[in-house]
Amino acid sequence: MGLYQAKNEEGSDPKSSSKIDDLIENEAEIIRLIKEDGKLLIDNGDGRDIHNIIQEDKLLSVEFNEVLKRFHGGEASDASHGVMDEDEDDKYDYNEQYEKTVHAMSTLNHIINKEVIPPENFSHVVGEIYRSSFPRLENFSFLHERLKLKSILVLIPEEYPLENMNFLKLTGIKLYQVGMSGNKEPFVNIPSDLLTMALQIVLNPANQPILIHCNRGKHRTGCLMGCIRKLQNWSLTMIFDEYRRFAFPKARALDQQFIEMYDDDEIKRIASEKNWLPLKW
Repeated sequence: MGLYQAKNEEGSDPKSSSKIDDLIENEAEIIRLIKEDGKLLIDNGDGRDIHNIIQEDKLLSVEFNEVLKRFHGGEASDASHGVMDEDEDDKYDYNEQYEKTVHAMSTLNHIINKEVIPPENFSHVVGEIYRSSFPRLENFSFLHERLKLKSILVLIPEEYPLENMNFLKLTGIKLYQVGMSGNKEPFVNIPSDLLTMALQIVLNPANQPILIHCNRGKHRTGCLMGCIRKLQNWSLTMIFDEYRRFAFPKARALDQQFIEMYDDDEIKRIASEKNWLPLKW
C-alpha cells in the first residue's frame, strides 16, 4: 500500500473471528469499515476490494448487512445509500484519500507527465493564489513543477499527513496551518480573527505562489475565498455564486452569512500598510 500503508493490529483470535474478520485480519478494521458503511477499500492482497468479496458470497453479504443494521440501530443510514453526513466534508479521512489515490494511480498510470494532475476542486483565484481540496500523492508533481509553490495554507485542525510533510520538506514548500471548524447550524464556528490571520498569510507576496485548501476545498476554503473577493470589491451576488459553484451540492447558508458579516476593516488596514492591495490578476 506504499506511503499509505495501513497499520495492522494484533490480538484478534483467529478461531473466533468471523469470515469478515479473517478478510480484514482484525476486529478494529471491520468496526471502522462498518461505521463508515463500507465505503473504504481494503486490499486483501489479490487486487479485489471488500465490496466484491461480500457481493460474491451471499451468506457473507447477509452477515455483513445484519451487522450494519445493528450499528445503525436496526435501520439503514443515509450514508449506507451513498448520502454523506455533512460533517464528513470537514473531517480529513486518511483512508478515503488513500482510496482515491489508488484509483487515480490505477486509471492514470498511462500518463507519463504527472504535472497535469491537479487536486480536486482546483482553481486559480487571483495572481499567484490557488485553491483546491486536500492534495494527494498524485498531485505533488503538479504543485511543485507546474505551480512552483512557495507555500501551502491548510485550514483543517488535524495533523498534516506524513507523506505530505515529506513532500514539503523535499521541495522546500512552507506549510502554514490555521485550523478552524466548519460552520454548522445553528452556529457560525469560524472566528473572524482566524480568518484575518489566514488572509494575512495568503495576501503576503512573500508566501506566493500559495495553495489554500481544507478537506474538500468547499466550505472553509470557500469562506476564505469569499473574503478575498470582498477585498476585490466583488458584489455579494458574484461572491455567493462562486461559493455555491465550488460547494455544490452542499452550500451552507451560514458560510454565506459569515462572508457577508465578516468585518474586513482590520485586514484592509494591514494590507494597505504593507501595500498588498489591490490584488493584481
